Amino acid sequence: MASDDIVEIEQLLYRYCFAVDSGAPEEVAALFSETAVLIPVYTGEAPANGRAAILQWYVNYQKGTRAAVDHLRHVVTNPLIEVSGDQATAQCYLTANAVSKASGKASWTSGTYRDKMVREGGRWLFAERRIHVHYATQSEMR
Repeated sequence: MASDDIVEIEQLLYRYCFAVDSGAPEEVAALFSETAVLIPVYTGEAPANGRAAILQWYVNYQKGTRAAVDHLRHVVTNPLIEVSGDQATAQCYLTANAVSKASGKASWTSGTYRDKMVREGGRWLFAERRIHVHYATQSEMR
């Protein structure tokens, strides 16, 4: 039933946020199919092709971006999901905030995720994830 699929896909979107925020690259990579593609449009980097490459991308993210902040929180809103059999597409807004370990300043990032999903073994996984960041800003010190 499509409504069950939509709920399962929403849970996939939320699990992704919690896995990234907790600094668990293996958990993040497990949400992608073996042949998935991660396209970090906002960095201009080449796509990460396959689960192993996606895992390495998130290991690098953990060592760099994630390690430099505390209290990282990703939030997805307004998910628009279309299901067709064992394939689906989704787009949603991305908001992330954190506190810089170096400066103590809070930061906010806004963008979108554009996804393709596939159902494998009765479970929805990312087949492709495009990460678009539209802007990022930091708070001023008082």
